[in-house]
Amino acid sequence: MATADFHDRLLTCLGGPWPESPPLNVQIQLTEKLDGVTRLKLTYDAEPNDPIPAYLLIPEGVSADQPAPAVAV
Repeated sequence: MATADFHDRLLTCLGGPWPESPPLNVQIQLTEKLDGVTRLKLTYDAEPNDPIPAYLLIPEGVSADQPAPAVAV
């Protein structure tokens, strides 16, 4: 089976193409420096005008030059 054909059949089984993603519109509500980590309390839009609350934990020493593994739950 050709890759394009498989892709088309898979999309059909999944209900068609995924809709366009809205902008995340991330809003940082609070930033706290804790022992070994920075905790950001934030919201982001899963759907337009549907803010989802979340925490983002950033270990000390992590930066664009010093990346680290991450887990999203």
